[in-house]
Amino acid sequence: MSIDPSIILAALANVLQPWNIVFLVLGVIGGLLVGIVPGLGPTLAVALLIPVTYAMPPEVGLSLLIAVYVGGMSGGFVTAVLIRIPGTPASMATLLDGFPMAQKGQAGAAIGNAIVANFIGTIISAICLVTFAPLLAAFALKFSFAEYTAVCLFAMTAVAAITGSSASRGFITAVIGMLAACVGLTPVDGLPRFDFGFSDMEGGLGLLPALIGLFAVSQMMKDSERQTGSTPRPVSAMSSILPSFRDMTGNAFNYLRSGLIGTWVGVMPAMGGGPAALIAYAQARNASKTPERFGHGAVEGVIASETANNATIGGGLIIALTLGIPGDPTSAVLLGGLMIHGLQPGPQLFLNNPEVLYGIYFSLFFSSFIMMLVLFLSVRALVKVIYIPRFWLQPILIAMCVVGVYSLNNRIFDIGVMFAFGLLGYVLERLHYPLPPMVLGIVLGPLLEANFRKMLAAEGSLLPLVESPIALTFVVLSVASLVWAARLRRKSLPEISEKSG
Repeated sequence: MSIDPSIILAALANVLQPWNIVFLVLGVIGGLLVGIVPGLGPTLAVALLIPVTYAMPPEVGLSLLIAVYVGGMSGGFVTAVLIRIPGTPASMATLLDGFPMAQKGQAGAAIGNAIVANFIGTIISAICLVTFAPLLAAFALKFSFAEYTAVCLFAMTAVAAITGSSASRGFITAVIGMLAACVGLTPVDGLPRFDFGFSDMEGGLGLLPALIGLFAVSQMMKDSERQTGSTPRPVSAMSSILPSFRDMTGNAFNYLRSGLIGTWVGVMPAMGGGPAALIAYAQARNASKTPERFGHGAVEGVIASETANNATIGGGLIIALTLGIPGDPTSAVLLGGLMIHGLQPGPQLFLNNPEVLYGIYFSLFFSSFIMMLVLFLSVRALVKVIYIPRFWLQPILIAMCVVGVYSLNNRIFDIGVMFAFGLLGYVLERLHYPLPPMVLGIVLGPLLEANFRKMLAAEGSLLPLVESPIALTFVVLSVASLVWAARLRRKSLPEISEKSG
C-alpha cells in the first residue's frame, strides 16, 4: 500500500502545530496524574475526554487521546515503586522489584530506569505499529479458542518464575486468585455462581479493587503494625536518577524482548498491560544468570515490566486501527473516539484517511518523548513522596483508594472488596505466601476459562491444542518455561542452603 509522501509531511506538520503540541503536553501530564492515582487509569481519562474532542479536528482530538493514553499507562509505576501501590494493573509487576529498590534507598534508580523503559517500550511498539500493522493484525485474526487457551497457559507458567523458592505456595495463591475470579456470572453461558445469594456479587469482585486491596491496603496494615511508621531511607541525588550506562547497555536485549512481548500481547484482544508485564517479568527472570535477585530489588525486573506494559499501546492500536478489534479497554474507548469523528477503523481507514493514521503515528512518537521529559523534570518532586511519614500518608492513601475504587462502578460493594482483599493479603504475607501469583490467577483465570470452555464446546476435545501450529507452539513454550524455571530453582537451592548453613 503506497502512501503519497506529501500526506506524511502534512500529517507531521499538523502534529507540530503549536496548539497540537500544547494538547500533547497537557494530555501527557493529565494522563500521568490519572495513572498515578490508584483506581483511575487511562481508560477512564480517555473516556472522559472523548466528548471534549468532538469539536476538535480529528487529528487534534485523536492526538490528545493518544497523549492521555501514553501518560496514563506510564504513570502507574511511580506509586508502585514509592509506596507499593500499582497506579494501574499494568504496573503490578513493577512493584515486585521497584519497591524493594526504594526500600534500599534506590528509588531514584528504579524510577529512572522505569522512565526509560516506558519510553523504549512505547517506541518499539510504535515502530511495529507503523511497519507491521497489516501483517500482525492478519496473523492475530487467525487466533481461535485453542490459540487463546494456549497463550493463557503459557502466561500462567509465569507463576513458576515469580514464586521464588516455594513453588507450592505460589501455586496455592494462584489457585486462590483463579477462584476469586470465578465469582459472578460465568463467561460463556452467563449463569451466576459463588454469589451466595447477593446480587452485588453477580458482577464479580473486580480486578482493581482486588489489586489495590492486595498491595496497598495490606501494606498499610503492615506499616500500622510497626506503630512508629516506616522511615524512608535516603534517596539518591538527581545524578543517580538517570540510568547508568551499564544498566542500559546490559539490558539491551531485555528492552527488545520485553518490548516485543508487550507489542505481541497488545495485539491479542482482551489481554492488556497486566499480563504483558507479568510475562515479560517471568521471561526476564528465566533468562537471568542471577534469578534469585528478582523480587529483592533487581533493576532487570523493573525494566522488563515497564517496557512490556507500555509496548501494549502500539500493539493495541495495531489491531484496533486495522481490524476494528480493541486490544484492551483503552483502545476500545479510542475506537469510539474515531467513530464520533466519522472515521471507521479497518482497511478502508488506511485508504480513505491516511492523514489521520499518520497523525496518530506521529502523536504516539512525540507523546513518548514528552512523557520521558516531563517525568525526568518532575521526578525529584515525585520521589519526595517517600519522605512523608506513613502515619501522615496513610489517611490520604486510604481516601485516594476509596475514591478511586468507588469511581469505577459507583458501588460501595467494591470498597468492601478492596478491604477484604487487603486483609487476605496481610494474612497471606504473614504466613509467607507470595501475592503476585494470586494476581496472575485473577487476571488470566477468566481468559483461560472462557476460551477453554468455548474450545470444548466447539471442538469437543483437547485436540485443537496440538492440531493448531500456533497453539502447539505456545504449549511447547509453556512446558519449556516450566522446565527452565525448575532447573534454575534446583541450581539456586544449594546456594541458599549453603548460605543458611
